[in-house]
Amino acid sequence: MILAIGAACVAGCTTHPRGGGRPVVTAERDPAAPRWTTIATPGDRARLETLTDSWTRARAAVPKRLARRMKEEGALLDPAGALDLPALSPGSYRCRLVRLGGRAGYASFAPDFCYVDGDGAGLSFTKQTGTTLPGGWLHPDTDRRQVFLGTVRTAAAEIAPPYGTTPARDIAGVVERVGPLRWRLVMTRAGQGAILDLYELVPVPPAPPATPR
Repeated sequence: MILAIGAACVAGCTTHPRGGGRPVVTAERDPAAPRWTTIATPGDRARLETLTDSWTRARAAVPKRLARRMKEEGALLDPAGALDLPALSPGSYRCRLVRLGGRAGYASFAPDFCYVDGDGAGLSFTKQTGTTLPGGWLHPDTDRRQVFLGTVRTAAAEIAPPYGTTPARDIAGVVERVGPLRWRLVMTRAGQGAILDLYELVPVPPAPPATPR
C-alpha cells in the first residue's frame, strides 16, 4: 500500500522543503484535465456531473400520453445518443427548445436563431432571438461532447454579466452531435419548473445565389 501511494505521488505530487525540515507534499493539477474545469463554478461542475440523473428524472416525468411524441424525436432525447465529432462549426443555426418535466411534462417550441462564432480565442455560442438568450463559450471536453459555460440575459437586457460573477445568471451545458448536421445543447438548468431544457441545433442552409436579371 505504501509503495502504491508513493508511485502515485511520483506522477501527481511535488515535495517542497519547509524551513529546512521535513518536506511537504502538495498535489498538482492534472495537466490532462480539460481547461473548462478550471473555469466552471463549483455549482456548475456539480450540475454537469449529475446530468445523467437529470436525464433519468426528466424522461420519467413525461406523461405516457406524450411518450410517442418523445419517441419521435429519436436520438435527440436519447441520453445515449451522442456521436463522435461533437464540435459545432461556426455559422447560423436554428435552435429549438425542448423541455422535459414540469407542468406540461413535454413541450417543444418554435425554433429561434443561434450563432456560433470562431476566432483565436475559441468558439462562442449566442442565442440571438427569443425571450431567454444564453451566450458563452464552447470548450473541448471528450470525443463526444463540448462543454458550454455562459450566462443568460433577457431580451430586454443589452449586456449579460460575465460568467462567474452573477450565480443566478450562470448556466452550463453539454453539446453533443446526435445525427448528420444535428446537435443538441443540454442545459444544466431548466425554466418553468421543468427538469431538463435542451436545444436542437440544425445549421441554417446557405441562401441560394441570386438569379441574374
